[in-house]
Amino acid sequence: MKNIWKYSGWYLVAVGVFHNTVGLLLGQDILIEIINDGLINTVHMEYDRNFLLWFVIIGFFWIGMGIHWQSILRTNERPLPSFLGWGLLIFALMGVILSPLSGIWLFFPLAWMILQPHILERLK
Repeated sequence: MKNIWKYSGWYLVAVGVFHNTVGLLLGQDILIEIINDGLINTVHMEYDRNFLLWFVIIGFFWIGMGIHWQSILRTNERPLPSFLGWGLLIFALMGVILSPLSGIWLFFPLAWMILQPHILERLK
């Protein structure tokens, strides 16, 4: 798969959608409590509500970032910069060390998708 880098933005969108789906399914009771309490100013300093809030926010961030990356890829027709791949690789390694039974593993393929064309270019 020589040009897999062309889909790295969509992959990040998929990770974000998966992340939010898992968060909303596992946190549906908390979400219902927040909605029943009126939604506005209902998170406060309650751990479970904050956890769900930030869990979903980061998923939406990844969706937005993936759409942005995909527009850059479509416009420039060249791979994303390698520093993004290295940063994601470090992020994934740190995440696996701290929480190996999590979805952080999904970032290793993304790091590879971004780094692959740069590595292949250096090997020429």
